[in-house]
Amino acid sequence: MRPIYETKADKARELGVVEYLQRKGYKFLYIETVPLASFDGYMARLDGTPFALVEIKNRRNASDAYPTYMISASKVRAMLATAKAHQLRALLFVRFTDGVFITRLEDNEQTGEGGRYDRNDSRDIEECVYIPMERFRKL
Repeated sequence: MRPIYETKADKARELGVVEYLQRKGYKFLYIETVPLASFDGYMARLDGTPFALVEIKNRRNASDAYPTYMISASKVRAMLATAKAHQLRALLFVRFTDGVFITRLEDNEQTGEGGRYDRNDSRDIEECVYIPMERFRKL
């Protein structure tokens, strides 16, 4: 069985991004998904109606460190399929050291092999989506 790398601290950092957005004046409810789901949660209107699927990432580098943002292609495909089935947006939020950024996930993103090499887990190397940083908007 594959190890689970997500920690309670990771989940707390994700919720920190949600709290940041709400402090900035964005009005929405956040509904977390179950562990190991293909996305972190839903954003819903104040009446509880979902309007977006959400993936939240935290990075230890500035937004201009790389020309693209890399994320698992299987995660993106699963999010997009779920979003399409429920007529919702698929949003990616990333907290870099210089702010919180957002982009909408789209079909037909550029893909290639990528992943993490620092955990000595061969399953961490997979097909990834490379999103140009110009597509992100700082919040």
